[in-house]
Amino acid sequence: MAGRRPNRRAIKRHYSYTSEEAAAVLGVAKGSVRRWLKAGLPHIADQRPFLILGGDLRDFLDKRDKPKQRCGLGEFFCFRCREPKGAAGGLIDYTPRTVLSGQLSAICETCETIMHKNFSASKLGLLERQAAVSFPQGDPRLNEMGIPRRNDHFRKGAKA
Repeated sequence: MAGRRPNRRAIKRHYSYTSEEAAAVLGVAKGSVRRWLKAGLPHIADQRPFLILGGDLRDFLDKRDKPKQRCGLGEFFCFRCREPKGAAGGLIDYTPRTVLSGQLSAICETCETIMHKNFSASKLGLLERQAAVSFPQGDPRLNEMGIPRRNDHFRKGAKA
């Protein structure tokens, strides 16, 4: 089970930490810091306890994290593939949610999973140049209907 990320901002660059102190500052277990030492975290091993420089610790944690993946205009993040993917066949559905934004839906070109993405209505023109965007219409809401349905089925069986 993945825990929360260590708080890098708590590390002082010009301090040196023992593994226990580093674990306490970051809010992680001492075993995590020991694993980082085995994985290549630079430390001073001339004396006991080992000392870890704050700058080295912060740099190690920065390199360890994966960079955030950004999706392009016509791409969606597929949770099954775990990376940005294009729409299968370039077919995208746009469902308006508010006047200014809506939701895009598409099928992953690789694993055929349905993908969703919030999208600004002002960028629809740019997206329509790259892909075939459709605007599916659902059933009208009761407040959008001009004339409400009548309950005529009650009168069919009644004799006047």
